[in-house]
Amino acid sequence: MRHRARTSRRQLLQAGFLGGIGLSLADFLRASEGRTVLPKADACVFLHLKGGPSHLDSLDMKPDAPAEERGEFARIPSIIPGYEVCEHLPRLARMMDRFTLIRGISHAAGAHPLANEYLFTGNRPSPAAVYPALGAVSAKELRSPRAIPPFVAVPNSDMSAGFLGVGFGSFKTTTVPKHGQSFEVRGLAVSNGLTIEKIQSRNRLLHDLDQTFRTADAASPVLDGLDQFSRRASEMILSDRARLAFDISRESPAVLSLFEKDDVSQSLLLAGRLVEHGVRFVTVTHDGWDTHLDNFVNHRGRLLPPFDAGLTSLVRMLELKGLLDRVLIVATGEFGRTPTINKLAGRDHWPQAMWTLLAGGGTKAGFFFGGTDRKGHAPDDDTNLKLDDLAATIYHALGIDPLTEYETPTGRPVLLVPEGRVLHEVFV
Repeated sequence: MRHRARTSRRQLLQAGFLGGIGLSLADFLRASEGRTVLPKADACVFLHLKGGPSHLDSLDMKPDAPAEERGEFARIPSIIPGYEVCEHLPRLARMMDRFTLIRGISHAAGAHPLANEYLFTGNRPSPAAVYPALGAVSAKELRSPRAIPPFVAVPNSDMSAGFLGVGFGSFKTTTVPKHGQSFEVRGLAVSNGLTIEKIQSRNRLLHDLDQTFRTADAASPVLDGLDQFSRRASEMILSDRARLAFDISRESPAVLSLFEKDDVSQSLLLAGRLVEHGVRFVTVTHDGWDTHLDNFVNHRGRLLPPFDAGLTSLVRMLELKGLLDRVLIVATGEFGRTPTINKLAGRDHWPQAMWTLLAGGGTKAGFFFGGTDRKGHAPDDDTNLKLDDLAATIYHALGIDPLTEYETPTGRPVLLVPEGRVLHEVFV
């Protein structure tokens, strides 16, 4: 149960004060909102760089930093005059004019679980409520075609449905596509002697049993969520449409040729296909960025090149299909990494400074927002960006009011992102 909250409680207090000096609530809201950008996206691909990429060794390099912090990678010019990127991101260098780069996002959650929960929900973790993640809210708010899962995780994700319940959880592929191989998603393939008729017969039996035993827990939100999840799963199994959406072999040679053979690229190929077929939120997990050890070896080898190839290929795929304007692409980790290089040639957790890349979905192309200081230790004097703001901005791009108010199962009213500010500046 939910309704649209027009403003936050903090704003209501401010509005009450302003009322005393002759300003109405409507006047206050118009003044506080400023220029409003209408959303364009109806789907999102969220590339999670799990573990936290080193901002100083990728897209926020600092040539003036001391040698013990600067790192060993060279810089190369990008297509944006005056902006340089890491030498191991040559494709992004040539395509930075398609992206918005947000730098200087800062927070205080230095452990992976807490930082990821904050990133995924836009709310500081709290024992008072388990907030729903971006994908779960998108599954609830954005209508998807019948038999198409609204929220897909490739191969897995820690994004939780929170208090919304399991009915809005992700459909997890549990594996990634392999180049040149048929991709069968567990739960969608009909095998081991099963037929559509047998599945339908089993479903009828399960329905009869469910009706017999359900009365004891008629008001259970858990059972309601499981029922919803089960119905959607059954529809997917019986649907040619769902199997087609996951079948990357149906892509044209022109699209297939855009992508490298590595797991990240093939996962993003699948993500692009899924949003084309009506999935509203796809998260792709690129793991391994927690480089306490051998930061430069890992970034140079197994981290930056697949990220570089996969992300740029996804943009080109969506451009080729005419979909980029309606699909928001987000690429980010949960934090940056320490400016100081440790004794194991690694960098540790650094939530004080991180970046996020956006593309498509009505965002500005070739645009920079926010920044960090000369050494990359912290946001610069003009930047005050939080993960709350990032989540609010993603919701806004998808046409979801970040001040939407839900009720938890206990009846507590909760705003989606009460402290988030929509970054209207990053939209066209």
